[in-house]
Amino acid sequence: GWEILAALDIRRRGPELVSCPTCGRCEVDLIPIAREVEARLRALDTPVKVAVMGCVVNGPGEARDADIGVAAGRGVGLIFAKGEVVRKVPEERIVDALMDEVVALGAPPPLEDA
Repeated sequence: GWEILAALDIRRRGPELVSCPTCGRCEVDLIPIAREVEARLRALDTPVKVAVMGCVVNGPGEARDADIGVAAGRGVGLIFAKGEVVRKVPEERIVDALMDEVVALGAPPPLEDA
């Protein structure tokens, strides 16, 4: 049921992750970043669309319909909301900074592993 509603973009439950397939413009190892974001999002129930893009040139524009996202490139990540850049972070802080922004959107923070 929920999958049909989500496919029709009528109603969502839980976060949605979108990521670029990577190309020659990608300047970071994007797949591990996307996997870590995906793993952290599993702990959330909030319907938020999160984008992980590998290009700072096209990333924010291509994922402008995402609630929040990151466009990575040459050691930095540009965190964006609805296609507008909101902050710049070093590459090693991309996932943490992105998840901070997801929580700031109203998603409860994921529970820490006990």
